[in-house]
Amino acid sequence: MKRKKMRDAIAMIELIFAIVIIGIVLMSTPMLVQTASRSGYVALQQEGIAAAASELGIIMTQGWDDNGDENGTTDSPILKTLGDTQLEENGNTGIRSGTPDSSFRKYITSTGGRKDATLAGNFATDGDYDDIDDFHNHTSILHSESGAEASFGDYVDNSISMNTQVSYVKDTPTSGDYNTSETISLDDPFSTAAPNATSNIKAIRITLTSTSGIEELNKTIVLNAFSCNIGTYDLEERNF
Repeated sequence: MKRKKMRDAIAMIELIFAIVIIGIVLMSTPMLVQTASRSGYVALQQEGIAAAASELGIIMTQGWDDNGDENGTTDSPILKTLGDTQLEENGNTGIRSGTPDSSFRKYITSTGGRKDATLAGNFATDGDYDDIDDFHNHTSILHSESGAEASFGDYVDNSISMNTQVSYVKDTPTSGDYNTSETISLDDPFSTAAPNATSNIKAIRITLTSTSGIEELNKTIVLNAFSCNIGTYDLEERNF
């Protein structure tokens, strides 16, 4: 009698295990997609921070104030302000107290006069972006849609905005003084506005915000910096 050879088959328990594993994988797919989306949002946010830091660096390389830039150069004098009186010119010497006589950081311009700092109300009026306060109220949209990109709709996110604010901040110590104290205390310069129209400190604040409604992007990120009214140095020329 001829015997039939039995072939291996899938046991019922193995089939059940396979179905369970496939079900688990399918159930976890939405979570994997959501995690991938969140990673994309984080990358987008980091790109926004990098753009803000780049703009802040560009602003900090500009002149302190247009009023001191006589010839479109970076060779600018210290400007007269309505700031702390201890930071004003020492008599008619052209320098501040404690500044070496040989210093080129002076109040006196190349034409022999003195100039006032730009009033806060006149920030960003010329729009040529060649000094710090020209960037006041500058707003840009990250990933703005234009041309062929607009056809992708929401694929290109244009909901993250970057706003720059420039302001004078208080330069008067809350304790101690600049002339005699080893230690002085100041209010937080980024939250204390100058009581006058000018001071010796300009604060730059760049704020990133999002209108997308996406939780991962729904954060306000602020970068702060400051620049002081100290004039510029003059390079020493040497003949050989």
